[in-house]
Amino acid sequence: MRVMNFWVWTTNERNVLTIHFACALCGQGEKGMREKLQANIAAIGLTHGSPSQYEKPICLRLFEYVYLKDERKNIPTNVPAIAGGSAHDAIQGILCDGLAPEDAIQVAQKRISEHAPTDDNDEIKRDRYVEDVEAMVANGTEGCLSLTSGWFNEAMTAEEQITVEHPKLTMPIIGFVDLTGDFEFIEIKTKWNGLGMERKDGSRGVRKVKLPEVPQPEHVRQVAVYSAATGKKANLVYATTEGYVTFNSDNCDLLSDASLNHHFNQILHNAIVWENLLSISSDPNVLKYWIQPNWDDFRWRFMPDDYLQQAKELFKI
Repeated sequence: MRVMNFWVWTTNERNVLTIHFACALCGQGEKGMREKLQANIAAIGLTHGSPSQYEKPICLRLFEYVYLKDERKNIPTNVPAIAGGSAHDAIQGILCDGLAPEDAIQVAQKRISEHAPTDDNDEIKRDRYVEDVEAMVANGTEGCLSLTSGWFNEAMTAEEQITVEHPKLTMPIIGFVDLTGDFEFIEIKTKWNGLGMERKDGSRGVRKVKLPEVPQPEHVRQVAVYSAATGKKANLVYATTEGYVTFNSDNCDLLSDASLNHHFNQILHNAIVWENLLSISSDPNVLKYWIQPNWDDFRWRFMPDDYLQQAKELFKI
């Protein structure tokens, strides 16, 4: 490995010229970078990537996966995620395991009711979602059945693991498909009602969420990964308490083969950039100077204050 020293000239907002002395690793070659990457990801404890991981801004990934490591699992989860997982399990139980809808819904309601709220608003949502999950499960199930009637004549498989390996990646991309058949698969997305404006008496109204007219870009990228891994036709089902909508290549150009290839390339690019970063070091205090924190990303809004302060301290110069 060769270390190259060089000078960097920068100017601040007052146009004062500052000269910095820097060094960079060069001459490692592809083999050297891969060996360094393997050592670094082993030190960090990473074994794979996922579509959801690569959707996060790289600054948040650095904080969660390199700085916090396993402690990231202690970050509290808000009730929409708990409700979404509960509804998914109920729909899968009905369609794959033959559970009676009322039994599956009862289990989902119990799981949501046991959620420890992260704040007052989360508590209000929790109590409402216990009631809303019945309609959510019914609509999600109906949406899936509206698709499967044309191509499903065998039992559905829930949470089938997929793995994507690529010659430019060291770590595989792993995901779990909601429902899989011989030639097609379904990814279910539940969209939960929000809180309305606070009333004079302190109570909160309901802000009804609308069904999307087109799939969300991050969901297209997710099913693009699943399609690349399986070669099967992608279907998206969005459910709310009011109804459902379905998308696939028959009614949505975003789920055409050309579009899925394009969106898969976006995820692949994110994964390659991430691994290039990790090939530099396993130390977050080194890596933080190779990226810029994006505090405007909405995901930071759901970070508890104590963890948010840790993140800001990490990126402090």
